Amino acid sequence: MKPTPDVSYCLTPQAEGWAVWRDAQRLHIASTLAEALGLLPVASRFEFAVPCHPLIMERLRLPATERDELAGMVQLQWEKALPYSPEEITGDFAVLETANGETVVWSAAAAHDAWREFGDTWSGANRWPRRVAPYVCYVAAACPAEETILVVYVEQGHWVVAVVEDRRPGWVHVMSAADAAGFAAEFPSLTLTMGLDGVPNSYARVLLSPEVIGCEAALQSAVQAPVEMLPLVTPVTEVDVNLLPSLWQVSSQQHRDGRAWRKRVLLAAAVYLFFVAAAAVDLFVLQHKASGLEAELNAQRPALGLLQSRRARFNSLGAAIDSHRYAIELLYLLNRCLPGESVRFTEFEQMPQQWRVVGEAPTASLAIEYLSRLKRDPDLSGNDITADPPRLLANERAQFQVIGKP
Repeated sequence: MKPTPDVSYCLTPQAEGWAVWRDAQRLHIASTLAEALGLLPVASRFEFAVPCHPLIMERLRLPATERDELAGMVQLQWEKALPYSPEEITGDFAVLETANGETVVWSAAAAHDAWREFGDTWSGANRWPRRVAPYVCYVAAACPAEETILVVYVEQGHWVVAVVEDRRPGWVHVMSAADAAGFAAEFPSLTLTMGLDGVPNSYARVLLSPEVIGCEAALQSAVQAPVEMLPLVTPVTEVDVNLLPSLWQVSSQQHRDGRAWRKRVLLAAAVYLFFVAAAAVDLFVLQHKASGLEAELNAQRPALGLLQSRRARFNSLGAAIDSHRYAIELLYLLNRCLPGESVRFTEFEQMPQQWRVVGEAPTASLAIEYLSRLKRDPDLSGNDITADPPRLLANERAQFQVIGKP
């Protein structure tokens, strides 16, 4: 029996387990995604709300207003953040605001490998969702309109902090904390990161899910806004972001068209036999050509082996012949970028594949300025330089850690 066309089913992550929805009605809460999928009616189409922890989420300010141009710029950001080819990345973005020729967007993306934990469930049941959206988009849609709101909630055991701008996620972070005490310790440094990302810091209200009760004091000391309970999040609002991977689309289409393909295979059997005979002839010709290429490759193997050994020797001696990798030279360059005598190093470590420096500054802004100077230094441009947000110490100084990879 086919489901009624206007019935919409959705699977969403909860603090623990997965919820099964029919329109705005929550039917069940299952402990596993496979169990939740099994509760859906046979042959029903459904949507899937993906949790935030496998996603790379960014707030970006881009010098364009046309969506096609924005899509290209956002794709470049994904390729920088994820070590995969564009074909192996699935992502989407939502426009937050446009002014003076610039656009602020919120983007979410993941490599295909990150979808495997969910894809195995669909493949095992031979069923795939027709749409995939980040669950935080539904959380944002449950917030009041035309307000900037700070939301703290839990999905799949992960605490999530989100800044919602007019019912759209503008900045999202999955915390390492898993309880109120950890939240109180991590939230101050998180506000520094929000400031660096240009996130609004004035909120109409703070909304908390029932699972995060206990962190009100930490929030009230840092945010001047009333704290309220998050309304029930229902997946009925159409959201702008769709993260349905192409592999799932192909699998779903193949599943729907399976019977039609079987009929076409029978009709094409005779044609197939003809092409098999032709392929046998082509195979004989290709084997003859392959034999010639293999003989040529064997003749070039000694020269190729010599080239590879020379390259390996050059790489092994790189640290000795490249002056920018000398420890004393590296220390000189790192010290040259210090913004003042009040900023100093406390640790320095150099390894073959990376170097690390730890230091202290009177303020977090000086620590951030030091990182900016390192990235602008032309003599360090060959290094991939990253840094964690500055950490405030008991003596009110800001501790920073910078890691560089040649």
